[in-house]
Amino acid sequence: MTPDTLDATLELINQLALREGHERIAILYHGGEPLSMSPETLYWYSDRVRAGLSRFEIQETVQTSLIPLREGHVKFIQERCDSFVGSSLDFTGRTLNGSNEKYVDLWMSKVELARANGITVGPIMVPTTNETADPTKVYEWFKANGFDYFNIERYNGYGAGADRPDNKQHSDFLKALFDLGMADLAAGRPFVANNAVAASIGGVLHGQPGERWGGKCQRDFLVVNPDGSLNTCPDRIEYEQGVWPKAQDGIDAFQSSPVRRNWIKVQMIEHVANHCKGCPFRSFCKSGCPITDHQVHTGSGECAGYRSHLHHVHAYVDTPIGRQHASAYLTAAGHKAFDPYTYGLERNN
Repeated sequence: MTPDTLDATLELINQLALREGHERIAILYHGGEPLSMSPETLYWYSDRVRAGLSRFEIQETVQTSLIPLREGHVKFIQERCDSFVGSSLDFTGRTLNGSNEKYVDLWMSKVELARANGITVGPIMVPTTNETADPTKVYEWFKANGFDYFNIERYNGYGAGADRPDNKQHSDFLKALFDLGMADLAAGRPFVANNAVAASIGGVLHGQPGERWGGKCQRDFLVVNPDGSLNTCPDRIEYEQGVWPKAQDGIDAFQSSPVRRNWIKVQMIEHVANHCKGCPFRSFCKSGCPITDHQVHTGSGECAGYRSHLHHVHAYVDTPIGRQHASAYLTAAGHKAFDPYTYGLERNN
């Protein structure tokens, strides 16, 4: 990203935050691969971001494959990212010399480098049907490798392959991870939390929106490519090229963009289906993620809000001991003050 494009982007972020009434901004350096840049370059961008958004409280986070991590990056992550880095992990798709096992081993060696320098790595996985078919294996892998928390993102329908889980498979995956965590809690064992289960508990217990339930991402998210092209969803940006304005066009062009206004309408009105109106979880779910189709009357029969999982959580927390365990899960996951707009980037220490 050129200096001029960066300046235009920061001005756009400033104006959007002011108009939408936000005092805090989460900045996520994504890719591509942010750690392919030198530490000096990362500091340069960070300095410009902090100066350009000085009126706001900001949180900087890097999302990386982790593979390029080296000692030179450590100080930047410690000082600018609060010793935390998010990293995508692929249990089946990515390979090293044709071997997924070698890739995972290399990834874990980078995790150990980070840990040796006091940096927490937050794994981010997008479950395929390979993972949803064996949630216990996924859960136990994270536990065995020293993680107490991981993030789940939904495998969306943009460019989807044959290994994309349907809504029911994803919902069953969440139910299984919930049960595994609660079983460990009940037995007094260490457990592994994740963002999606934590958000579902927060919704059922406290009516809090979060993650794929009840957010305002189409109003509040801003995704910027290096050339200044814009979107409100990182999953859609490569499929909607040429129909959005650029950062250089300014705040009015962005806010009045027909495609942005249409996606806000989709999220707030059109995605809310008839079955949502009588749902007990509507107050916090709204209708789930707007780019996930409901499959109530087709396919698996599961909605975009994963209602069968929410019912499963509700049945468990409907007892005093279940509520106690669920509250302990939230506390351990750091989601007492869950922010629905940062997709798990917020770390409450």
